[in-house]
Amino acid sequence: MAQTSVDRPLRVEHGSLFLYYCFDVGEEILLEKIEHIFGEAPTTSHLVVERLTPAYVQYRRPPLLIELGSIALSAHYAPAVCRAKLYDFGVISIVFKLPLQGELKDLIGVATELVGNPKVYQRAREQLQRLQSALAPGIVQASHSEEVEWEDYAIFSIEQFERPLSAQQLLSEYGSEIAKILRCEIEPLSASELSEAIRQPLSYYEDELALIDWNAAFLYDPRQSYDVPDVLEYAVAMLLELRTYDALLDRVLDRAYDDLEKKPSILTLRPFAAIIDYLSEVKLDVSEVIDKVTNSLKLIGDPYLARVYNVAATRFGLSAWQASVRQKLATVESLYELLYERTQARQLLVLELLIVVLFLLDIILLLVEPLVNR
Repeated sequence: MAQTSVDRPLRVEHGSLFLYYCFDVGEEILLEKIEHIFGEAPTTSHLVVERLTPAYVQYRRPPLLIELGSIALSAHYAPAVCRAKLYDFGVISIVFKLPLQGELKDLIGVATELVGNPKVYQRAREQLQRLQSALAPGIVQASHSEEVEWEDYAIFSIEQFERPLSAQQLLSEYGSEIAKILRCEIEPLSASELSEAIRQPLSYYEDELALIDWNAAFLYDPRQSYDVPDVLEYAVAMLLELRTYDALLDRVLDRAYDDLEKKPSILTLRPFAAIIDYLSEVKLDVSEVIDKVTNSLKLIGDPYLARVYNVAATRFGLSAWQASVRQKLATVESLYELLYERTQARQLLVLELLIVVLFLLDIILLLVEPLVNR
């Protein structure tokens, strides 16, 4: 009888845990200016900057990679290597990389302890604040932002097990353990949740496996490539931007509805001027950023990476977020047109009243003039 994963534990010889914290820091990051800043004072920043130009993707404007050194996240684990990636559409991604070794089932404990850990998030915020101070001249702040929005994600990347395994073997023998790693759950999952967690497995080579869930991903890649993690990181950044601007549009619409309920003075020529200008500014800003994010990465000529992105997009609900943003942008456009039409109507009404007043004054002067001349 074949041994199950419980009877036959699987040991990880070499792997890494990547903890991603993506932050929306502004409307735009001027990458050329950042390079210039670090070129002038590399010794004071203690940071190394390089262009990311991988052959497997085509960035509209390649992001910058910044080395931040080693950081201790927990007393139970070795220090993590910390990096930051700067995207021109206003996102800074703080990435912690920790070595993984030991039995596969032990990664469940790693997942429950580190993924979504508030202390790890705090470390990421500290690194973000450090970067924002150094990079302030190169970050274009959003005029209507309220607070820094963020998204986190984890990738368990295994490069070598104690014995070679095909993707099919790994999934059939250890699928339940991988599912618990993805869901960060110690307790056994139900059959439906287990099936959902490891749904849509992807493999390019026979000994390669990618499992993408909404909270984390599990990669088995003996070739130590970074293409799939990079695509997943971009998908997380995409989710962050869509969610950020969806929330912004909610606030904008609330403000617009409040202004509509106000009753301006009848003699005011442009009673909705402030909100019209605000809606126009937000509409342009959101459209520009969403267009920039959507077109930032092109997966040309690589169907496998395109499938990876599509699975991630499905898991993250990117299409639903895009539809929501488009719908709210359309509502903003409708409100803008409505307020503009009301303003035009108000101006015509005021002008007509002025004409009537002038006409009445003219009649009064005609009637009064003979009396004055007597």
